[in-house]
Amino acid sequence: MSALSTRTTLLLNWYANPYHTPIFVAHALGYYQQEGIKLAILEPSDPSDVTEIVGMGHVDFGVKAMIHTLAARAKGYPVTSIGTLLDEPPTGLIALKSSGITSFQDIVGKRVGYIGEFGKIIIDNLAQLAGIDPTSYETVRIGMNVTDAICRDLIDTGIGFINFQKVELEHLRGETVFLRIDQLAGLGCCCFCSIQFIVPERMLKNPETIKGFLKATQRGAAFTTENPDEAYELLCRAKPQLRTPMYQTIFIRSLPFFSRNLLNVARDWNKVGSFGKHLGVIDDAFSVNSCYTNEMLPKMPYSDLEPIACCVSE
Repeated sequence: MSALSTRTTLLLNWYANPYHTPIFVAHALGYYQQEGIKLAILEPSDPSDVTEIVGMGHVDFGVKAMIHTLAARAKGYPVTSIGTLLDEPPTGLIALKSSGITSFQDIVGKRVGYIGEFGKIIIDNLAQLAGIDPTSYETVRIGMNVTDAICRDLIDTGIGFINFQKVELEHLRGETVFLRIDQLAGLGCCCFCSIQFIVPERMLKNPETIKGFLKATQRGAAFTTENPDEAYELLCRAKPQLRTPMYQTIFIRSLPFFSRNLLNVARDWNKVGSFGKHLGVIDDAFSVNSCYTNEMLPKMPYSDLEPIACCVSE
């Protein structure tokens, strides 16, 4: 085991929860230590502060959704995605069946919750596409706590993950409705809410630490998907409050979305870039390629081979 040579901070995008499992597994099994990294895992008091805190260089690594990373870069925060934690978790409007919402048109006369400024932009854009008068519904900023806001009757529906907030609401209140935003917007993928690892500009001058962090995290992701029961147990030892049937279900529902290779997928970034330009979050001259790099990911076996489709002659 190498001597600890680096004290490193990682700021999560929200409170520690089951979709952060690969990080806690890598920490518990000593994978970061083996790379000479002593990792401090931090939780934000306000999730909307994360990109700014990372961009200002106050922490070494951060976790944030792809569209927020892209928007932060467009605003001038020098953050770069170095890898992916969660690949394309379906995101959409969540509601109780008793709300009467069965299609997007049913938001008329309803209170619609959103996470941050881009959530409101997305809702208003979808309403415009559907021919809905923007004054016919009310938008309410409720942050990441969609389930709590619905249960407290602050909103009728809100944006959340199929593997998280939908599970929460089902567990607390019963049957739910889920309207996928990617389908409503015609995106063809759920990539805008993929969860990325981001770094400030200064960290790009320290590639060895980034490579060590990614190698350890990738090992944690592989262990999580190959040994899910053991991985969940390690998570619960680190965070005992997650040892509940609800969080276990959230963990199980998150398993299909953990990235095994942590790769930034160019197709997804291009789709999100086009979506961001459509929403007016970024301008047409913005370079999406500047938002991410795969240069410091561990080399995968046979990664130099072209995909099969590239090898088949027309």
